[in-house]
Amino acid sequence: MWQNTKKFARLNRYKGLLAILPALLFMLIFFIGGLFRSIFLSLQSQPLIGEQNRFWAYNELLHPTFYHSIGVTVGLAAVTAIISGILGLFVALFLAECRRKWKWLQILFYLPIGIPHLLSAYLLMQVLMQSGWLARIAFHMGLIDSFETFPVLIHDDWGIGVLLAYLWKEVPFMVLLIYPFVVKLIEDWQETAQVLGGTFSQTVRWVVVPILMPMWVGGMWVVFAFTLGAYEIPALLARTTFGMIPVLSFQEYSQFGLERQPIAIAMNMVLAVISFVAGCLLMYLQLRWYKKGRRVW
Repeated sequence: MWQNTKKFARLNRYKGLLAILPALLFMLIFFIGGLFRSIFLSLQSQPLIGEQNRFWAYNELLHPTFYHSIGVTVGLAAVTAIISGILGLFVALFLAECRRKWKWLQILFYLPIGIPHLLSAYLLMQVLMQSGWLARIAFHMGLIDSFETFPVLIHDDWGIGVLLAYLWKEVPFMVLLIYPFVVKLIEDWQETAQVLGGTFSQTVRWVVVPILMPMWVGGMWVVFAFTLGAYEIPALLARTTFGMIPVLSFQEYSQFGLERQPIAIAMNMVLAVISFVAGCLLMYLQLRWYKKGRRVW
């Protein structure tokens, strides 16, 4: 009898692991399995062109053009993540303060989440291009003399259209992620802070942001990793010479024959390594921040 009780206690101790077993199996089969499959394919030799070096695909990437593409892709992903995080925090604080007066504002901010990235890129293109809605409104209001004088925001040299399209999608994602916790923290701490003489901004700086920081930074890393490998928006809104790696990878995979497909997979492996290193760096910085007492500013 005591043996059965001991087994039951042990099973009860690990029942939490049993609850996450389906998600764990999904990760092992589709994510880890896909990762190893991609590594294997990127290291495949190419008998069609007589290449036996298993690292030939990665050697092909050692070129200044690909270094430029890494800089453009990582830079745009980092800017998108940082601006989305900052705007998402301010919008979440604003919604938390106005939640009793204007509840419909939450629905308005969440609407872009339900729109696919491909459709959002098309809509942004119709709004921002030189013959788009904004240019027509500005022309009829007399703000510009012709459509050609409207600023170039689509297929431009700096990727402004791509950045705006990502912000339109990712700021609501950040708001959706942190808003419930912002509301809970303000409800729990604002009254106490007011009793102690603290203002709302001091409550945010010294209480809300330090507690929220791990989730907030984690959300920005998710945005960074997603933007790093996303294809639809840069394919529609960026110039062909802009050099976004997901677009180059798709072109290598679909347009230049089977012998070039390992190069496309190698490009994606480089992006995966960059995303992993960025995540490890953020975890390290957060650990140092914990040791220093979680002070924001």
